[in-house]
Formats: sequence, structure tokens, C-alpha cells
Amino acid sequence: MSETGRTVPDMNEPLSRYDVTVTVAGDDGSRPDLDLAAFAVAADQAAWRRSASIISAHLANGIISVVTVTAPDRYAAVAVARAVVSDALNRQALSSSHSADDCAQHRAEPAA
Repeated sequence: MSETGRTVPDMNEPLSRYDVTVTVAGDDGSRPDLDLAAFAVAADQAAWRRSASIISAHLANGIISVVTVTAPDRYAAVAVARAVVSDALNRQALSSSHSADDCAQHRAEPAA
């Protein structure tokens, strides 16, 4: 059997665990208008898809999330943490727009 070397040179550093804090606030500095329970579910799912975990605190002026990531370096950990929170916000925005469309459709339908 032939011996194979590393395919990527100098990639023998172990992964480290990082806790990355991400703060989200609205344009005017207030907390975004979100369904907090739905945000928590979406954030948990987004973190799970990236092998991370998330804890969020919902304050009057924003949302503070701590995303725990195993990554090769701090830059990669920050990228994953930002992606987790971004996905959660996008899913929340999509679900709230769908429910607003559903409500509008139900209001537009005549009663039988």
C-alpha cells in the first residue's frame, strides 16, 4: 500500500470552539418587529443546520444572540454565527409575510 500525504498543506490544526455574540436592532435602534417565539425556533433550526448552537436574549432595544461554533479560526466562526442569525431573520420575515398574506386573503374572502 502506498502512503498518502496530506492533501492540503498545513491543515493539521484542530478545530476550536468559539462563542460569537451577534446583536440585532432595528433601523431606529429599537428591537425588530418579530414574533419572538418564531425567531427562537428559526434560530435553533438555522444553528442546527450549521452544527452550531444559539442562545438569544430579547431586549427592548434589540436581540442579543450568542452562537457557539466549532471552527478552524475566529473568522470562520464569525461567518457561521452571522449566517445563523441572518437565516433566522430571513425565515422569520418570510413566515410573517406569508401569515400576513394569509390573513389578507381570509379577510378578502366573502363569508358563506
